[in-house]
Amino acid sequence: MSGHDSPLVEFDRVDLSRGGRVIVEDFSMRIEPGEVVALVGPSGRGKTTVLHAAAGLVEPSAGTVTRRVERQGVLFQEPRLLPWMSVQRNVLLGAPGRGVWSRSSNPDVERLLESVGLEGTAAMPPFRLSGGMQRRVALARALFGDPAVVFADEPFAHLDSGSARLVAEVLSRAADSGVAVLVTAHDTGEPFPLMGNYRTLIL
Repeated sequence: MSGHDSPLVEFDRVDLSRGGRVIVEDFSMRIEPGEVVALVGPSGRGKTTVLHAAAGLVEPSAGTVTRRVERQGVLFQEPRLLPWMSVQRNVLLGAPGRGVWSRSSNPDVERLLESVGLEGTAAMPPFRLSGGMQRRVALARALFGDPAVVFADEPFAHLDSGSARLVAEVLSRAADSGVAVLVTAHDTGEPFPLMGNYRTLIL
């Protein structure tokens, strides 16, 4: 992944609309392999909409979004876990075809859950976990499919300081391995220095 000659995601003078109203205008950016980009601004400025457009979930109303992404992970503001599936099966959904319905424990899932501080939870239903733990399950799911880029919408929101530091360290390690990371936040607060070198774009 680090050998890419072109950015994984590129915005060229993009407008984004919601409900017929333009909320982001004439916006350009590039996301390179192994780069952490922080999209920062107050509520209502369109950070989530930009992230969704970068992930291919929203079409621009003007301009061009170019994506050179085969595999991606998306961490939404809500965990979006399936309550009738175990934690392991929810993580396996990050890579379709990886044995979601297998009854056997999956060592790759176990290692990933341990990396986000959730060892021993694979067989549990997600509703037995706290909200912060569920968000870390969702992060594990976003990382499970060996993505080239991770789109993380306010990944530190509603986490205690220890969990926020852990999430920052996990995202930093992903970037060190060549994964591009786009995060949204209201400000670059306490966890951000743990992500190493990152680039800030202000909306």
